Amino acid sequence: MNTFIPYENKNIDTEEHLLNILKHHSRNTPYWQKKISKKSIEEIVSSNLEETIYNLSKLEVDQSLLRTDWLLFKPEDTKNVRCSFSSGTTGPQKYCLWSEDYIEKQTKYLSYYVSKKGIKAKSAIIQGPTSVYKDVNEAFICKIGGTPYFVGLRVEGLKPIIEKAAAKGQEEVTKVVKEYFGPEIEKTRRFLEYDKEINFMRSAWMMLAPFELFFGDKRNVETVMVSGLGYNFQHHQMLRQKFKRVISSYGYFAFGDALGRESGNLEYYPAFPYAIFTVVKDNGEIARYGEEGHPLFIIARKDLLLILREGKELATRARPCEEFPWDGIGNPRRII
Repeated sequence: MNTFIPYENKNIDTEEHLLNILKHHSRNTPYWQKKISKKSIEEIVSSNLEETIYNLSKLEVDQSLLRTDWLLFKPEDTKNVRCSFSSGTTGPQKYCLWSEDYIEKQTKYLSYYVSKKGIKAKSAIIQGPTSVYKDVNEAFICKIGGTPYFVGLRVEGLKPIIEKAAAKGQEEVTKVVKEYFGPEIEKTRRFLEYDKEINFMRSAWMMLAPFELFFGDKRNVETVMVSGLGYNFQHHQMLRQKFKRVISSYGYFAFGDALGRESGNLEYYPAFPYAIFTVVKDNGEIARYGEEGHPLFIIARKDLLLILREGKELATRARPCEEFPWDGIGNPRRII
């Protein structure tokens, strides 16, 4: 399937891309050297992309390996890589590697789509975990014309704390966030007070409440790019009443951010073909468009090959659209 990739301004033969990636990792990556052979690669990659994705779904990786044996996924010929790790919000941290090349591709993906909406940054606050998240978001802000201020967040083990607070209502969530992130909130506040040019914030949606003094007509923060635990369309609509622009994203440590679009709910589309999304039903079949199942992520790059199914999440399979001419996932949510 020949796909035009807008953010790279070129056509890519998706099957050929996947074939080359599989061959590369079967030769160079310890984990995949044991899992796939030249013959099996020819059986996996079909002229039909959906069939290829179905075949790849059978190679799902046990995510516990990304906590203990993540170097199994490091290609022997890989250079100039950085360690990326998950936030630890919903479970023990996992690890993988990103090359400088993919950091550049992810930066290009984000800046292309954000710039296409006419958004430019003057100065920007970036809140979130350290690791590659920091590198990509700082480069992204610079690419759309801004100066980034990074504030690292300690989010390990945050999920049960937030869930307990959420049972008592939104006010309790805000109270807990203010207590948990006291030093980080104070640091952010100092940036906002010092630099009146800050017009962009990248954060988790629940982190925005402590800074409402700096939003609205009297201040300059116009655009927020948000993700985070439990973020949904209702939160999105609420934020749209406060900000000129709200960009939703679905973040994952192995592929970065997938940007969202509004379509009655929120649909997320990744940096295809380096990350490919679909939805798998409980019986292992690929869901039809609009059907619900578990998100399947295929990370297909020379620095990393992973096939991951999020069994603790549900989402619908979203159709390609003009903006993102490839599949996405809709309304993703964690199963409690």
